[in-house]
Amino acid sequence: MGKSAERNLAAEKEFVALGQVLIETANDAAHCLKQLKKNLSEYDSRHGNHFVDTSKSFMRNDIRNAKDISSDLKDVANRISKSHKPSKSEVASARNMMNATARAMDVLKVTARKYDEKSGRSTGIKGAIKNAMGKNGHEHDANHGGDLFGSPDTVEALVKSTLRDNFNLNVLSYQINTTEKTLSPSLVDRAKEAVHDVKDKLKGDKTSPTYGGRPTATP
Repeated sequence: MGKSAERNLAAEKEFVALGQVLIETANDAAHCLKQLKKNLSEYDSRHGNHFVDTSKSFMRNDIRNAKDISSDLKDVANRISKSHKPSKSEVASARNMMNATARAMDVLKVTARKYDEKSGRSTGIKGAIKNAMGKNGHEHDANHGGDLFGSPDTVEALVKSTLRDNFNLNVLSYQINTTEKTLSPSLVDRAKEAVHDVKDKLKGDKTSPTYGGRPTATP
């Protein structure tokens, strides 16, 4: 088997793997967002937030948007599964959707920070101290306020920890990079493949019954 054929097989293998990773990532995103909504509900209950003033309602649209965008990863995966051969355009689509998903998750953090600001809850180190001590300078119960030397009890901190614990794009990014490399070998690799293919052809010619001239006619 020539190097070109080997590369094609490798590309097909990585292309199929990409489709599987896309589905797994989309499922992880759905689970993460579901967990986030649960955590937000618990946060609202803990802080006595009700109706339109809840963090969950404030973030509803951005959570829905993140869910819609991340689910598009499955659409790319479905196209890959139906493709008869590896496609650079589908790999590019996978990268675009990965980047869009990452941006949607980042928007959640920004929205969470806006809610904290609207609610008068500070972020950062000073915020951790302020929120932990409470409005009257009395330290909150550890289960109801921020940890004095840890994360502040804010929606932004909750969103960041939920995303960190339940969602990661590293595996998908690695698979996209790997698939791209198999579909786009370097000039050096192509030159090596050309040399190997020529050698294979020469070996085949030497074993041919016509190698070395015309066959001698039988009297």
